[in-house]
Amino acid sequence: MPQKRKIYSILIQIVLWGLFLALPYFMIPRTGSNPHRELIINRDTQPFWDYYSFLSSFSLNLCLIIFFYIHQRYIFKKYILTNKYLNYMTTVIVSFVIIFAVSYYIRELMLRVFSLYERPVEVRDVIRTATWFLLVLFAAFGIKIADLWRRSEERNREIENEHLRTELSFLHMQINPHFLFNSLNTIYGLSLKKSDNAPKAVLKLSQLLRYMIEENGHDKVPLEQEVTYLNNYIEMQKMRSASSLTVTFEVRGDTSMAMIAPMLLLPFVENAFKYGISNSALSPIDIVLSADRESIIFTVTNKKFDYLERHSSGIGIPNVQRRLELMYPDSYELDIRDQSDIYSLSLKILIS
Repeated sequence: MPQKRKIYSILIQIVLWGLFLALPYFMIPRTGSNPHRELIINRDTQPFWDYYSFLSSFSLNLCLIIFFYIHQRYIFKKYILTNKYLNYMTTVIVSFVIIFAVSYYIRELMLRVFSLYERPVEVRDVIRTATWFLLVLFAAFGIKIADLWRRSEERNREIENEHLRTELSFLHMQINPHFLFNSLNTIYGLSLKKSDNAPKAVLKLSQLLRYMIEENGHDKVPLEQEVTYLNNYIEMQKMRSASSLTVTFEVRGDTSMAMIAPMLLLPFVENAFKYGISNSALSPIDIVLSADRESIIFTVTNKKFDYLERHSSGIGIPNVQRRLELMYPDSYELDIRDQSDIYSLSLKILIS
């Protein structure tokens, strides 16, 4: 992409400068309408007047193009970027004097070559040269300022993107240890009970860890993989939970085409298992995932047990909210309802 942009820039410059050099051909007065035609010494040289007018203007424009690139590559960088404004103004004035002197010398040389009239320098010559010089100077200065602004914006975007990638990576890594500790506690509890589910829990954990490692470097993963990941996590949590727990996980719609940030939904499910289970009271957890071509809707509902609130670390939900802000700005709706006995949340992500 940068190489193509460079090629396009060169082609545009060639076209614009070609038009600039050809401009005198369309703007110069012809012999019949020239106000100085009566001063032409030799009437036989009248046909050369058009050549002289074009070449003299062409030479001036060529000098201005050379000044343009010297200004872009050297003058601006040496004086403006180092805050040497007086030196910059001096250099610009000297450049104008040099351009005027060179164009005047070329004009006088061609007058002699074509045996045309001779005349001293007039005010209108200075004004004409100064006008074109200022136009080129303003264009050069404006383009350079715009280029600096564009590069500054690109650097700021790169810094911001790098900051976002670092923050996302940090948020992602916050999830993994939290999940791993919970899973190891599950396996430890099953081992103490010498439960037959302990080997199954180890297998589920290995599948979950493999998913976490393989998808850790991806911004988005297929929603089907995320569903499989959640199913494995739910099955492992059910192994350690009391018989009072009932979990329903319903998937609606077509999940084969949708993409989602990896492990984005896990903290909501973790939150339900961590704070919505009682050893004595019924503990229903309802999870519904709906998907279509335009959106993904994820809802979790669980009972709320007050005695568990004091153990809440408060990391999971704020973590995922920040990830949503970074990865789906203005493209998600998160509705959390924390009632006296029921905790529910609904997340809608626009993916179209």
